[in-house]
Amino acid sequence: MRLHVFLNAYGNRLFVGVLEEREKRIYFEYAPEFLRLNIPLSPFMLPLKQQVFEDTKYTFDGLFGVFNDSLPDGWGCLLLDRKLQKKGLSYNAITPLQRLSLIGLNAMGALEYEPADETDKEFSGDIVLDALSMEAGKILQGNSSEVLDTLLKLNGSSAGARPKIVALVSKDKKTLIHGSLAKDNYEPWLIKFNSSLDDKDIGAKEYIYSLMAKDAGVEMPDTYLFPSKNSSGHFGVKRFDRTLEGKVPIHTACGLLHASHRVSSLDYTSLLKLTAVLTKDVREVEKMVRLMIFNVKSGNKDDHSKNFSFMLNQDNVWKITPAYDLTPSEGINGEQTSMVNGKGKDITTEDFIKVAVPFGFDEKKIREIVSQTEDALSGYQKYAKDIGIK
Repeated sequence: MRLHVFLNAYGNRLFVGVLEEREKRIYFEYAPEFLRLNIPLSPFMLPLKQQVFEDTKYTFDGLFGVFNDSLPDGWGCLLLDRKLQKKGLSYNAITPLQRLSLIGLNAMGALEYEPADETDKEFSGDIVLDALSMEAGKILQGNSSEVLDTLLKLNGSSAGARPKIVALVSKDKKTLIHGSLAKDNYEPWLIKFNSSLDDKDIGAKEYIYSLMAKDAGVEMPDTYLFPSKNSSGHFGVKRFDRTLEGKVPIHTACGLLHASHRVSSLDYTSLLKLTAVLTKDVREVEKMVRLMIFNVKSGNKDDHSKNFSFMLNQDNVWKITPAYDLTPSEGINGEQTSMVNGKGKDITTEDFIKVAVPFGFDEKKIREIVSQTEDALSGYQKYAKDIGIK
């Protein structure tokens, strides 16, 4: 099987190269015209060279990380699997390139794949969140849903285990329609639903933590709590991989370093070094320092390699993306997935200092960030009272 890869970034669509599978081995080769543009699509694992690349370690079933980042995870995989079951297939049984073909033009980020298995036909009508949430619950419980195709169209290739959709939201937040690129008075958002295992207030809590993260100086996208009759609300976040100019290239730490998110594969020293080398900007490194401190102080132990991402701007410079997925979680054995100073728990301010100082931060600066973070997190009860939850 062969796929053509395109980069559709900021309204400019470029042919990147060819992915090909032969005898269960996957190869990639850049197009000569793309190499001449000097766009650092995946600088560590796919340097800009005229050669045939193969990942012999098979970290992602033979795909390079930049392409694996286009595939869904959790909820998105479940939807595709249900779709394939109607054809007598399963998501696990098809090849990685077939999976990319299923995603086609609808990946998160800016990569697109042809030939696509299906075209994304828009449908008319408003989106009713509570109704879709109920249908998503049926699928999670193993039941069929009459709106499976609708949920697939609305999912894009979003990652994570919780059910979610991508949609266009009016600026007054009152109307939601199908689509991913901003138009007229609508902006692209990602909206999460509760799973059967979630606290009924999970949406409201994630919204509160997004507000506290902003108070702590963590760079965040716009967030909103969409009203619900069945819960305290559906958490929404404005997409940072879509702009008025078009799609934005995104690359996770997982994909950049081929560091699997299914195990504890990175620590914060590695993440700070990655940020420094990739962005060459101490301001971007400070964003990662703040995110490290907020994750630990807030009890977000699900800080795996897919929960840190970078975006390529129009000058072909990598920047850290706004933060996401910041709710408290237990992690593995109650420890941070990404360790701090060799520790997964009982992490102190001194540990933050030891990790950050080698990257140009003095002790006073780290203590100030810790203090700001603790002050921000003390605002939980105020926000909860305003929303009406405990």
